[in-house]
Amino acid sequence: MTTPLYVELQAVPPEITNKGNRGLWFERFFNQYKDQQQWANPKPESAANAAWLKNHFNNNTNGVVGNNKQLAAHAQAQMQLAASLQGQSHIFKANWHFVTGMGNPHPVENGFAWHPTLGVPYLTGAAVKGLVRSYIENNLDTDNPENPDKEKLLFDWFGSDHKKPEDQTYDSQAGNLIFFDALPTKPVTLGVDIMTPHMGKWYEKGGTDQAAGTAEAVPADWHDPVPVSFLVAKEITLLFSFALRQYPDADSKRPAIDLADVADVLNRALEQAGAGGKTATGYGGMQLESDGKGNTGTFQQQDERWEKSTFQYQKGSGEITATGNKKRATVRGDDAKALFAKLPDDKRKLLEKQRLVATAVVKSQGNMNVLFDIV
Repeated sequence: MTTPLYVELQAVPPEITNKGNRGLWFERFFNQYKDQQQWANPKPESAANAAWLKNHFNNNTNGVVGNNKQLAAHAQAQMQLAASLQGQSHIFKANWHFVTGMGNPHPVENGFAWHPTLGVPYLTGAAVKGLVRSYIENNLDTDNPENPDKEKLLFDWFGSDHKKPEDQTYDSQAGNLIFFDALPTKPVTLGVDIMTPHMGKWYEKGGTDQAAGTAEAVPADWHDPVPVSFLVAKEITLLFSFALRQYPDADSKRPAIDLADVADVLNRALEQAGAGGKTATGYGGMQLESDGKGNTGTFQQQDERWEKSTFQYQKGSGEITATGNKKRATVRGDDAKALFAKLPDDKRKLLEKQRLVATAVVKSQGNMNVLFDIV
């Protein structure tokens, strides 16, 4: 945990509203130390920890975190970035409670992973990558001839066929898949759960010389349960995105990877294994969410049609910009080249001469407008 604020600043902690970053509050405004002068070696009480968590993170006012507009904008931006890298985005909703970052240090004994700017729980891209890799390592049936070679698949996707360097068949390299942070698509409802470990000393000292001859370090039923409160997300919907790593000579260097296979493994991993902490006790299970229109797991984008738009074309970069309805929309990179290539000859010539007037089909992605088509 980071150093707390000075005592005089903790005496009367400021009130925080739903517009504030509750993750910052969690990290900086803990005030249940027995001795404020000895915070470096804190000994908070379980009851005080539970009361602090419930007071600040477990009611109708404080139990919902995240700004809906900001979360939607981040989700749209991530989708656009993933799409520009030939990737995919899918939305999953937790079946029950979800907990992330329990191993992070904090005086309440169990930490929590907060997005640094959005102030919501999230999964890092590294955690998503590890989840997908772990599922392949533990569940791919190597005896089935229809399945790909496990070592080759791990190498192509993640850049190494074994986690231990001495066991690797191939030389390590950067993986060909990029996994983005899994971010909430809407505000998250928090809650406080309790676990009651009975044999803390056994977990701490069992099997060591320190445990020899001590009754407290023996795994037995005479130990009293110790209630420990920890923070959870009671309702959370996360956007998972992944994409292909880009190379200058991508067509010749990158192995063939079907992103539908990646999506299938991710779906199985989240549904069967779960994400985050305490998955063995039912936390973190997720299912692909439906939008109620026959589409599943895809964040829907709103299309607009700007009639009588004017267009600008940058020959060097291929960038195309549409101006209409007193707004601008742009397309870049491979998407711009593909759009230019599919235009009829007459429209292509007018575009090159900066004289094209037509209808622009635009997708609104957060605070950005992306040119999708010219009709």
